[in-house]
Amino acid sequence: MPEYEFKAVDGQGKFISGVSSAQDAVSLGRILQDQGLFLMETVELGGGGEPRSQVAGRLLARLRALRPKPKISLKDVTFCTAQLSIMVRSALPILESLEILGDQAPSPAFGAVLKDIGRRVSEGTPLSKAFAAHPETFDTIYVSLLAAGEASGDLDVMLERLAAHLDFNVKLNAKIQSALVYPVIVILTAMAVLTFLVAFVLPTFAEIFVQLNITLPLPTRILLYCGDVLRHSWYLFLLAAAAAWFAFRAWLKSPRHAQTVDTILLRLPLIGTLIRNIVLTRVLRTLGSLLESGITILLSLDLAKSAAGNRVFQDLLEKVGKEVREGKILSVSLSQSPYIPKVVIGMITTGEKTGTLPEVINRVALFYEAETDSAVRNIFSALEPLFIVVLGLMVGGIAISVLLPMFDMAGGIQ
Repeated sequence: MPEYEFKAVDGQGKFISGVSSAQDAVSLGRILQDQGLFLMETVELGGGGEPRSQVAGRLLARLRALRPKPKISLKDVTFCTAQLSIMVRSALPILESLEILGDQAPSPAFGAVLKDIGRRVSEGTPLSKAFAAHPETFDTIYVSLLAAGEASGDLDVMLERLAAHLDFNVKLNAKIQSALVYPVIVILTAMAVLTFLVAFVLPTFAEIFVQLNITLPLPTRILLYCGDVLRHSWYLFLLAAAAAWFAFRAWLKSPRHAQTVDTILLRLPLIGTLIRNIVLTRVLRTLGSLLESGITILLSLDLAKSAAGNRVFQDLLEKVGKEVREGKILSVSLSQSPYIPKVVIGMITTGEKTGTLPEVINRVALFYEAETDSAVRNIFSALEPLFIVVLGLMVGGIAISVLLPMFDMAGGIQ
């Protein structure tokens, strides 16, 4: 009989890992369900013979799994969760609700996911476990909150909190994208204009200067050489840029390298403050939602790591979780980090003393959401004149390279 390494969640949303023997993964799920556990993930370790046909079938299934799956947007998941919350609150059966949502899904891929969840639930699978079967769409935070709602009997309330949490993430992502749009457009436009001037405009003047037997100064010759390389070997620059990008992505997969980059970003002037506020908003809002739903502080800290999106804060939360497990107070553990402002520590301390920690953390998250808006406006105000100056220097440099030979020609005529 094969052995399986599994990860399950209990009625309180706590993760449990272990190894167990079972006929197959379905049987293992039933065994754990009898123990009050919901199977989340399973990996077969071996322990028993397996026919070649089954081996071939597993290989084929793995090859199919490698195919890219259609991306389901967070906005669609948010809208679906809000609708499901209303349906459950209106006493509509969960199977009927999932069927309606599957038929009205904004994309065929999402509709297939919802119908598969409905099928699993109709077969007796708990709702949270059915959602957990699609981790690419519903993350561990989503599943944990659902499991907590099932255990407490307040599924409609938990779905409403989930919808609010997802809506917050959608709005935060939109703010981040809006902060990146302006610099990207300016940089791409500047590169296009400079490339056009160097590769096509400057050579036209150069031909005139050569016909007049004017010796070109060094800056003009350098720009002409760059333009010639761009015209005849532009594809090499594209290949080099693509190779550099993929090499950087591969280098960034190392946790140590990712932490180095995230540390540098947090220390940048202006941008570092914006990144810190964004990460703090994500972590605090996730932590507040989890604690408000009755999930333990240790599990909440563990789940909040995945929402941080920053290796420095992920390591911080892991360290804080270990210290809290050893009996240390949350505010004391957080106060040891230079990236957590004192005002946050003070408010968390107040929440711990008054027993209102979830509410206080959510209030702090709203404060830093407003701080993020302010930081975005400050960066726009600071970067706009900087971009204008840099672009002006570049265009001015090209203009001077064109004018220098003209000055030489005018001097020769005199």
